Amino acid sequence: MVTLKFVFNKEKLKQAGKTEEELLQPMREHAKKYDISEPEHGFFVKDGKDAMCVIGMAVPDITDADPHYIDYMDEWTFDIDGEVEDCIEETKKWWKHEQKKG
Repeated sequence: MVTLKFVFNKEKLKQAGKTEEELLQPMREHAKKYDISEPEHGFFVKDGKDAMCVIGMAVPDITDADPHYIDYMDEWTFDIDGEVEDCIEETKKWWKHEQKKG
């Protein structure tokens, strides 16, 4: 099973004039397109051979569309059969790597 969990910082959202629903919308659209379920608010789940790919590809799409997305989060985790990756930290590492290249 593959999951992607979003936990937003309510205070940061309020300061930025944003809502959880607004920030979850891109993932919800992606989920609808790829038959990913949201059994709990901000918790997306898929099983099967393409689960890792279709859930995982949402991460760069979301952060490319809004580079400040991770600023509003307390937790953003990608879990593949119990192996958990911190998407906030991985996104920061990727940006740092890309800045060095450019």
